[in-house]
Formats: sequence, C-alpha cells, structure tokens
Amino acid sequence: MKKSNRAAPLLGLLAALLLPQCASAQTKEGTIAEAVAPMQSMATRVVAKALQWSNQEYRVGTAEQCMNWTREVLVAACGAHFATLETQKPWDGHLLGEGDQLLPEHVDSLAADEFGQKITSIKDLQPGDLVFLKNTYGDWAEGVLTHVGIALGDGDYIHRMTSNKGIVKVEAIPSADFDSGIRLKESLCHRHSE
Repeated sequence: MKKSNRAAPLLGLLAALLLPQCASAQTKEGTIAEAVAPMQSMATRVVAKALQWSNQEYRVGTAEQCMNWTREVLVAACGAHFATLETQKPWDGHLLGEGDQLLPEHVDSLAADEFGQKITSIKDLQPGDLVFLKNTYGDWAEGVLTHVGIALGDGDYIHRMTSNKGIVKVEAIPSADFDSGIRLKESLCHRHSE
C-alpha cells in the first residue's frame, strides 16, 4: 500500500499565502527578496518556519518536546521574546493542582486570552494557529492541555510528539483529543529580516 504524501498540498498552501504578497512586493519595492519578509503575516511566517521541520528529528530524549519545538518555530518566525513568553492565567488553570508550576515549556503557557483569539472548532482553525490537545498523556485532571502543534488548514497540523520517535510530522488533528486553538495576535510577531 502506497503512503499518501500529506506534505504535497502544503506547498500549494504556502504558495497561496506568499504569492499575493510577492506580487505586491515586486511592484512596490522592485525586488521580492527585499520586501517579502517584512510584509508576511505572522501566520505565513509561522507556517513557513514550521514546514522546514517536516519529517525532521527534533531533540529526542528531552521533556516537553511539543512546546519546545513550537517555541523554536515561533522564535524563528517572530522573535526571541517567544522563548519565554508565558501566561499566568492559562485556559486550563482551574484544572491544575495547587503545586503545579506554570513554565514556558508547558503546553498551556501560550493558551490564554491575553495572547489571542480562542478557537473552539477544528474547522475554524486557520494556518498558523496553535492547536491544543488535552489528555494525551500523564495523570492529569480531565481537560488539562498536554500537547500543542501548529495548524496547517484542512484539519491538519504539524507537531512533534515524544511518542513518535522524535520526528516532526504533518498529521490530521485528532478530534477526540482536540481542546482548542489560538490565533495569536499579530502584534506579538516582532518582524525582523533574515
């Protein structure tokens, strides 16, 4: 049986996100390379950086792989402040134990109203949104966020799970585990040239 190539449609997605900006950049600035990077939306930058990791290994043997990888993508797309940006009021905070710490490497550290719009349906996710899953491992209360990835559209996301031998994969978002997503505020992306 032949394996389907989930990454092939993503090239079309990336082209669709970039082409309108490339065209306007060419007419306004003269060269695409000079103008595209600063004009890209946060979502475009995040998806482009995330797709560079598709089918690549990421830090096998270290804890909190999914958020560490997601933060690495966000830092590459939007600036170093994403390495430590965190909330003290996560959406699942009421489910955490009294002694549970809130740290940047935890999945729920970016799951908060202060960072963007909460998305409650897989069909409403857009490319570049963060995707939060609940109850994927551990002895946590029902509903605690335990996994994060980046939406790619059409019900797919790219993510790094500890259980998948350290490979960043594009897969369908598991509806049974889906909790929510967040469309991060554009103002959080400190654009910089590469």
